[in-house]
Amino acid sequence: MNVLPVFRTHRPVTRARAGAATVWLALMLGAGAPALAQSAPTDAVVAVVNGNKILESDLQVADEVIGRNLLVREPVERRETLLKLVIDGMLLSQVAKDRHIADEADLQRRATFARNQGLSNHLLTVIGERAVTEDAMRKAYEEVVVKGVATEPELHLRHLVFMIAPPGDEAAVKSAEQKARTAMERINKGEDFTIIVGEMSEDPVTKARGGDYDWRARGEMGKEYADVAFKLKKGEVSAPFKTAVGWHILKLDDTRTRKPADYDKIRDRLAALVASAAQMELVDKVRAEAKIERPDQANAADKGTASIR
Repeated sequence: MNVLPVFRTHRPVTRARAGAATVWLALMLGAGAPALAQSAPTDAVVAVVNGNKILESDLQVADEVIGRNLLVREPVERRETLLKLVIDGMLLSQVAKDRHIADEADLQRRATFARNQGLSNHLLTVIGERAVTEDAMRKAYEEVVVKGVATEPELHLRHLVFMIAPPGDEAAVKSAEQKARTAMERINKGEDFTIIVGEMSEDPVTKARGGDYDWRARGEMGKEYADVAFKLKKGEVSAPFKTAVGWHILKLDDTRTRKPADYDKIRDRLAALVASAAQMELVDKVRAEAKIERPDQANAADKGTASIR
């Protein structure tokens, strides 16, 4: 079951109908299966090939299944390219039947897999859409966003950076350390931190703004930084310390309690979160209620190489 793509994106049910042989050709070549869809209100005939109709919805399905691989973006040219692919698929599939080279059992397996995948994707999409209510999103906002950051502190830091280049080179490590020690001596003598940054720091991004490292929560900085930063008091400067990329000196400008993101600004992310939770809950439920036997693992267990879980 193709669950993960549904979890990553939340999109409406595509209204199209499975049709032309190109869909099955695309599946055999490894393209993804379309979501289960419904017939379009107006399904015009766009071509007739040896008496077989190709409908507008057939082009929609082809676009879903293999359209992502097309480089053509101009609408008219893209439509013509898709129509040619559908026609070619229909013609070639008939040749395969006439020459008796089609593996009907394999085609049936692929058709069954595609149908199951389409039904699964459609079900999960519907479950996700129905789960996304205002109440559900508000609840997720309170539990995940508000409670998650209400007590988390943020630090406004400035830093001096002395890069170790090339990485791992002992001479480069000593050179960077010596620069950090020199900077520290100047700081201890009372020189302005931002001036020293402008003259000595090797981080081009923060150097131009006096070493401003912005507001950071613990999870937004490396462990070495966090271990040092969260021991500082407001206005305090750290001793030089080493990380994998260089030697550093931190200054703590200020602290604050982190504020949760505004609800209206993250509505889409909350909707995706609620939908994914509902989808995963359904998947876990049907798996738990199903009787799933694994003869392959049982045979392996008999040989002492695996066990049924």
